[in-house]
Amino acid sequence: MIVIIGGGNINTSFAKDFIGRLDKSSLSIMACDSGYENCLAIGLEPDMVIGDFDSISREAYEKLQHSNAEVIKLNPVKDDTDIEAAVNIAIHKTSFGEFIYILGGTGKRLDHFLGNVNLLGMGCLKQRKVVIVDEYNYIQMISAGQVLDLSREGEEAQFGHYVSIFPYGGKAAGVTMTGFKYPLENATIEGFNTLTVSNEITEEVGSISLKEGYLIVCETRDAI
Repeated sequence: MIVIIGGGNINTSFAKDFIGRLDKSSLSIMACDSGYENCLAIGLEPDMVIGDFDSISREAYEKLQHSNAEVIKLNPVKDDTDIEAAVNIAIHKTSFGEFIYILGGTGKRLDHFLGNVNLLGMGCLKQRKVVIVDEYNYIQMISAGQVLDLSREGEEAQFGHYVSIFPYGGKAAGVTMTGFKYPLENATIEGFNTLTVSNEITEEVGSISLKEGYLIVCETRDAI
């Protein structure tokens, strides 16, 4: 399991709590560029720091030079973002079905956020569970043939009160949602509407599946 800390706005209290609940026996922390400053704010010592270091403060960069973290310096002229480079490394360091969490992947820059959403698909292609998470959102992607079960209560309870799904990269066909307030059965979703926003689980388990395409699944809440 790997947690990637990006340079976006981050709620340090939430991040401490979220990471604190993860299994430490297999946990590795990676920071991307100014994400190292987020690590310092959280009180984390990352195992690896990667980036072109064009956005990190001078003070934080000096601290990094005296840390025990492995540092991978990227060329600032490149065709991918620092977080994409980190996700690629994380995929190589993990096994099928393992989680790769991205914190600090939302924030002010919507272009960077949308770019990070693209990276969820890398997880589907490589059979990893890449998740973007902040204090209000838990965002993942599922592909054809997958079934995602969300529990309403218990230790594995859904992240937030609402569940929204969106087709990605084209239509999603054979979409079925059971255990929800607004169920679907073998539906085709082609986008350009808000039909599947703000659904709610009404049974013990809400199940989402599809036969063709990709779905972004957002578990969201209004407050912590």
